[in-house]
This record gives sequence, structure tokens and C-alpha cells, in this order.
Amino acid sequence: MTALSGAHGGIWLPLHPPAGRRWRSPSCTDFLPPPAPCQVSQWYELVVFTASMEIYGSAVADKLDNNRSILKRRYYRQHCTLELGSYIKDLSVVHSDLSSVVILDNSPGAYRSHPDNAIPIKSWFSDPSDTALLNLLPMLDALRFTADVRSVLSRNLHQHRLW
Repeated sequence: MTALSGAHGGIWLPLHPPAGRRWRSPSCTDFLPPPAPCQVSQWYELVVFTASMEIYGSAVADKLDNNRSILKRRYYRQHCTLELGSYIKDLSVVHSDLSSVVILDNSPGAYRSHPDNAIPIKSWFSDPSDTALLNLLPMLDALRFTADVRSVLSRNLHQHRLW
């Protein structure tokens, strides 16, 4: 299964952190290998897909990956489609079979082509008490046993509640 992330979704990072501020969400480590207690990277192939320019996005992904080769596949603004002034992420660029692709993103417009694959998530702004990613762990754990993630995620389209 493939989990994707936007600039603040999935691996939920601000791509332009202010000097001296945290550069990742507090529960971000739950998505990555040791010393994290729960390793989403063992459940999913984690892929970065951001509408940010590669020069910014790759620097943050490199820092997060820390030479562990977890975030091997990365997609940036040049992989998006510009539509009505917004960058749209076409998930078929990442994988042709979308039955196993999940995108976590704070911008519903970014995944408007594939809303049935989306888990909306609120933006993160250096809040050390934030638990949005941690709250998603039970859902991500359950989705990995689903034949088609869209059969589950499409049921909540009307809500698209921010975690």
C-alpha cells in the first residue's frame, strides 16, 4: 500500500519553518522507523507528494528521511497539474492501481481528482501538543487490510473531517 503526503499532510511538515521552530509534527516519528514506537513505514510505502517546489520539498524530506531510504519516491510541483490557480496531485503518477493509495493532505483542492483516496488532515503550525497524525494510526492500521481503500474512504466524503 502507498501512503502519500502533501506539504503538511502524511509526513506532515511545514516546508518553510521559521528559524528555531520545529520542522515536523510531534507524532511524525510514529510514521518512521526506530526509535519510533509505531512504525507506519512498516505498513506502507511512504511517498512524498507536495505542491512545493523541489528545492524546498527535497530539503525537508531529506532531513526527515535522515539517510534511512524511507522516502525514496518523491513528487513535487512539477508533477502536479496547475488548474484554476491550484496545484492538483494526480495520484496515478505515483501508482496506476489507486485501490491501495491513500493521500493525507491539508488541502482538499490538491486531491480533488481523487477524493475517494483522501484522508483530510488539518494544517500543522508548530503546535507541540498536536496529535493529528497519532489519531490516524488506528484508521491507517485498518486500511492496510482493505482490498480497496476507496470503499472505506469514500463513505466519509460528505464529512471530510480534519483529523
